[in-house]
Amino acid sequence: MQLMKLSRPRKQRKLLLVDPYPRESPYHLGASERKAIWFPKLSLPAIAAYTPEHWEIEIQDEAVRQIDLDYPADMVGISVMTCYAPRAYQLADEFRKRGVPVVLGGVHPTYCPDEALQHCDAIVTGEAEESWPRLMDDFEAGRMQRHYKMEQFPPLDHYKPPRVDLLSEDAYMTRQCTFTTRGCHFDCEFCSVSPFNGKSTRRRPVAEVVAEIQRVKGWVCEELVGRMGRSSVLEALKIAAKIRFGIEDGSIFAFVDDLHNSNRAYCRELWAALKPLNIKWGCQSTLFLGDDAEMVKLAAESGCVSVFVGLESIFEESLGETHKPFNKVKKFEEEIKMFHDHGIMVNPGIVFGFDNDDESVFERTVEFLVKNHCELAYFNVLTPLPGTPLQARYEAAGRIFDRNWAHYDGKHVTFRPTRMTPEQLQEGFYWAQHQFYSLPNIWKRISNTSQRIIPRFQMNWEFRRVINRACPKGGLSPVAAVIKTLQAKLPSVEMENPIPNALLALKKVSGQVDQFLSIKARKHEKLTALLVDLEGALDRLNAAELKTRIAEAASKAKLDIIVNFEHVRHATPQALATLMDGEFFAKAAPSVRVRYRMIQGAFASSLEGMSFHGLDLLAEDLQDA
Repeated sequence: MQLMKLSRPRKQRKLLLVDPYPRESPYHLGASERKAIWFPKLSLPAIAAYTPEHWEIEIQDEAVRQIDLDYPADMVGISVMTCYAPRAYQLADEFRKRGVPVVLGGVHPTYCPDEALQHCDAIVTGEAEESWPRLMDDFEAGRMQRHYKMEQFPPLDHYKPPRVDLLSEDAYMTRQCTFTTRGCHFDCEFCSVSPFNGKSTRRRPVAEVVAEIQRVKGWVCEELVGRMGRSSVLEALKIAAKIRFGIEDGSIFAFVDDLHNSNRAYCRELWAALKPLNIKWGCQSTLFLGDDAEMVKLAAESGCVSVFVGLESIFEESLGETHKPFNKVKKFEEEIKMFHDHGIMVNPGIVFGFDNDDESVFERTVEFLVKNHCELAYFNVLTPLPGTPLQARYEAAGRIFDRNWAHYDGKHVTFRPTRMTPEQLQEGFYWAQHQFYSLPNIWKRISNTSQRIIPRFQMNWEFRRVINRACPKGGLSPVAAVIKTLQAKLPSVEMENPIPNALLALKKVSGQVDQFLSIKARKHEKLTALLVDLEGALDRLNAAELKTRIAEAASKAKLDIIVNFEHVRHATPQALATLMDGEFFAKAAPSVRVRYRMIQGAFASSLEGMSFHGLDLLAEDLQDA
């Protein structure tokens, strides 16, 4: 008779998962602020879902509570974003002092593995759903390795839903968070999503997403009923009122995909399946979804009430610079209106500090957002994050001057911009936040709608509280207003028999005649002058407008003006003749000089016989123009 082997139960072990957030940070949120504007990251709930069942798991989010360094854990796992790396290392070192093994994972250890390994027993790089179970098995067998690498991007069918039930209750705007896709087929220079999650989009089966939503919705409702049952009558009524007005945990579902609408056929299927669930939801989307009225209507009918859109900039040159030319500035207003017409609030992400940004970018951006009634805006300073093409480009150019990871949070300037100083960029960022969230502008932005007005006002109010606490007032220099009025993109309509730029011809630059003249300006700190860069085509009409703008700028700024013709591709003889009148500038602004750079080299043959009354000519001596 064969004896049955009795399996020995595994030892119950405890896993502590930590989400670091420096509590001394001025951006650390209070309870009411978290409830209005903060929802949890899914990295740790996802890790919890892929942890063996015999492990007891606790998630501690430092944004919500103090980390218990004496928690009786057998292992600690810490998710590390770049800006939280110093705090993560500090916590890891403290746990290791207590004899607890520590594992670090996330985007920062993926791109800075050698650095991270100095503070832990093992790291997990890349998406962790496949490598984390291997690490856990090795740990229990006493053979845990130092580095666990993602071997391939994990498939998303039969994905184990994140354990959001382990998150602190009544601590976030919503715990009803999930995702439908991973990866991004765009290649934005400053973004780490494509390098980390891949340049193709993986999608979860719609049926699995719907089943997860139904399950999470069920236990959140049960939890809310339980809280109301345990509360006083007054407190229960408060909870009920918050649910009614959409400001209670469980009132909205958040899809935290980096690009929720990456595939329209998939979205149609998903949103059609969401309609019977009677939920309200928000997501991150591209703004050009607003080009498709049918899709926006379907999103609204399925419960969509909010979209975060990566607007980044209201200037085409900046969008092209960051490899985001698919955002069409000329269509922004109608795309935003399309969402608003269907009751969907629009929350743009804005980035300041692109190479084409100057001091006028802050005021012009805020004016655009207020004019178009954008309910919220998330302002950030361009940041060269590890693993991004931006970081590689700035590193090669020697432009990065701050390597304190705590400053890589989108709130601090860590590099040298091209068209303003680091100080001007920092001050402008502060100014824009305070201006956008000023009480008059809050009212202008949300007073045009009656839909979810209470949650919209509450979010704005809490953002305002955070900004007033965390950000200095900031300010714009007087030159910023001058630059704003000086800059323009003027049509070139009188372009018969244009004269090509001889210097550009030598460089074999395309001889195509532009239809516009672009005027950009910045203050040249070393020369204490305004540098005006021209690009495109000069005709008589836009030359006359240019001359007027230069004279006005000179009189207001009380600074010398240097006009750079290096990138003017074509000019008409009438345009050149229009700009030769230096006496015009002398009368308009007698205390300043207007100088032309590289006009003689570019249009030498056409300038023969022309006199330059009252004008100084510069050749190649302005090296950084």
